[in-house]
Amino acid sequence: MQTASVTYQRQKKHFLMVVKRKADSLDMSLKSSNSNQEKFEQIYQPLQREHQRHQEPAHQSRKNLSEMHDEDLGEDKTSQNCVERDLEHAARSLGTAGEEIRRLPAQEPQGQGEEQRELDSAFEKSQLEVEKLKELLKELKENGSADLQKAKEHNRRLDEEILALRNRVRSLDSEKKVLGEEVERLRGEICDSPERKHLGNHSPGKTYRSSGDRTKSQPQEELQQLRQDLHRLQVLCSSAEKELRYERGKNLDLKQHNSLLQGESLKIKTELKQAQQKLLDSAKMCSSLTAEWKHCQQKIKELELEVLTQAQSGKSLSSLEEALAREKSNVAAAEEKISDLQQKLEHAHKVCLAETCILGKKQLEERIKEAMENEAKIKQNYQEEQQKRKLLHQNMNELQNQVKTLQDKERQLKMTNVQQQLRIQQQEAQLKELKNERRLCDEHLKSNQELSEKLSGLQQEKEALGRECGRLLKQLDVHVRNYNEKHQHHKAKLRRVRDHLGHEVEQRDERIRQLESDVRALKRQAEKETTVSDIPEFEALNKIMPLPNSGKIRAISFSGPGLVESAKSLQETEEHTSEETVASPKSPRSLLCSQNSEAGCVKVASPKETYHIQE
Repeated sequence: MQTASVTYQRQKKHFLMVVKRKADSLDMSLKSSNSNQEKFEQIYQPLQREHQRHQEPAHQSRKNLSEMHDEDLGEDKTSQNCVERDLEHAARSLGTAGEEIRRLPAQEPQGQGEEQRELDSAFEKSQLEVEKLKELLKELKENGSADLQKAKEHNRRLDEEILALRNRVRSLDSEKKVLGEEVERLRGEICDSPERKHLGNHSPGKTYRSSGDRTKSQPQEELQQLRQDLHRLQVLCSSAEKELRYERGKNLDLKQHNSLLQGESLKIKTELKQAQQKLLDSAKMCSSLTAEWKHCQQKIKELELEVLTQAQSGKSLSSLEEALAREKSNVAAAEEKISDLQQKLEHAHKVCLAETCILGKKQLEERIKEAMENEAKIKQNYQEEQQKRKLLHQNMNELQNQVKTLQDKERQLKMTNVQQQLRIQQQEAQLKELKNERRLCDEHLKSNQELSEKLSGLQQEKEALGRECGRLLKQLDVHVRNYNEKHQHHKAKLRRVRDHLGHEVEQRDERIRQLESDVRALKRQAEKETTVSDIPEFEALNKIMPLPNSGKIRAISFSGPGLVESAKSLQETEEHTSEETVASPKSPRSLLCSQNSEAGCVKVASPKETYHIQE
């Protein structure tokens, strides 16, 4: 979205620059082609006003674009419509200017046909350029809509990624809570396990045999669950570490990008300061040039006054020349009169006396001298006036040269002002872009800080879980060591019991053999007694006095199979314990249960044996 708006603003600025250049070119062409200054000034002033009017809405449209950068598409369309209206208004103003320029030839003399043709060609070029600018506007609209759609899609993708990251964080939080609950449950079970062992040691042998299989299966399942939970914790920790590395890399990239942007912003600030200084210098130069221009205008007015005085003096010179011509005519007439008078004098000399001729000559000579003096004075005045005219022409040429230089300076200053305004506008646009990028970077930094805080919390929780796992593993090691010690102790006890039972079994076997021999002897005696008991007299004696060995025979018959069964049960329990130790050497509860069952069997078997032995 931001890239599309930035491209749109750049294209719009380029378009406005082109319009300004065209207007400036038209102004220059009008200035260069204007021979009648008053008429073209009348045309130029409304054009300049219209240009200023166009600059104001363009300036306002730039401000609106900078302020409404983050708003909806409808406002962008309204700004585009405003630009279109400005263009149409500019085209209308150019059309009116062309019509006024076309009306001028009727008022101007025929000698300005070439200038009119140049103006027409410039006007046609400006119309073509306006059409091109309209086409550019249409292309800008299409490109702006496409860029806006792309920006929308990019924003949607970013929103989806943010939602996925949030869901991931929530799932990690839920898994963390579940793992904490499982750890607490395992702690409770570990605390309850010694109590259960203590109760199992004090429980009777018959009930423990029935629940022995269940107690064997439960610790194995719990150990499997613990291993699975540890594996899951390791996987989650590895994934969290990978995500942390990825986020740290992103943070480093963003920090580098921010540092680059800060450097660029500093460069732009320095350039802006330089441009501001240049603007201040140019403003000072403009003020100084305006002061010089005013001074030159005053000089021009003074020179115009001098020219008027010189014109008046020229008029006086013309009147003096007329007077000279009159005097020359008078002199010619006087010469003619002199010639006539000379003729007359000759005639009179012939006729008149010498005195009268001498007096006439003296008078004529005096008149000639006066006329010659008057001619010399008039010539001196004429030469002085010619010198004054030459000086005035030189001053006029110098003033015209100064005016031309001032006009050139004004044009150069205008061009420099336009260029500086363009640079300032470009720098303002770059500043706005950098501000927008800085806002985005600040938002990214805030989100990264939040994620880093969450990740630090997760790391702390992971470390706490790791510590708890280590503590649990240490407890397991302690329990396993205790179990191994107890197992070895029980093995020693079993060996002792085995030896004792083997010795007792050997004694029992010998006793059984003796008893079997006794039984055989007793059977023989019984057979003999039966043969004797058939006699009615012995039956009466047996009723009165029973045999003492009959109880012994029954006890022996009862105790014989019991001993054999007890020996078989002991052998089975020993085999079962050996198999369990081979299959699961690390399960402490099963070994304890088997040992307790064996001890119970030994305890159960021992009273029977003692009872039978006593019998």
